[in-house]
Amino acid sequence: MPIVADFGPDAQEYIAESKQEDAPRPEECPHCGQKSCMIGHGYYWRKPRDQLQVYRLKVKRWLCKGCKRTVSVLPNFLLRYRHYLLEVIAAILVLRLESLASWAVILASNASEGYPALRTIQRWCGSFWIQAERWLKAVQECLARQDSRSSWLDAQGEALQSSNPAQALLAASEHLLAWAKTGWAELADYGLNKRVHFLWLWGANGGLGRLV
Repeated sequence: MPIVADFGPDAQEYIAESKQEDAPRPEECPHCGQKSCMIGHGYYWRKPRDQLQVYRLKVKRWLCKGCKRTVSVLPNFLLRYRHYLLEVIAAILVLRLESLASWAVILASNASEGYPALRTIQRWCGSFWIQAERWLKAVQECLARQDSRSSWLDAQGEALQSSNPAQALLAASEHLLAWAKTGWAELADYGLNKRVHFLWLWGANGGLGRLV
């Protein structure tokens, strides 16, 4: 499992400013727990794409001197195992799960924008649906500990309006981001369109594993 880090808003900036060189060094090995043991181990290439183009960017790797295993530092605009940037995937999730758009409407509205085939889009939504209940539980537990006044926790409130865990997770992610922005100035530019980016950043580093 990689470390996920916030390198800024998009892939273009990451590439232009060679941000992989500023990848944070883990304080301890995520595999064996040994401290102050991580050394640089080069980079590997990822070739994600959006609606318009394919990008070619480097991802930093660190090596544990103890157990000899590596860990990568993944920008939070990338998901593991997915070829498209997270902003593209998140937009589809919102259309399907929040706006309740049909597959036909999604394909028609994005036919000229370079979105992938229907089966790919369906896999994204299906995978998010599978992971949603576990992630939602973690988000709710976090809000209960850190922001007990959140409207999401109101027994008669917004949570009851969600018809399934996937839809609920998207809604809860907005509340998670709102809580986080009260403590981290670097999240000031995170708007509603970046809530899934923060959800991935928060949950991946909390050991939740795959999101989509």
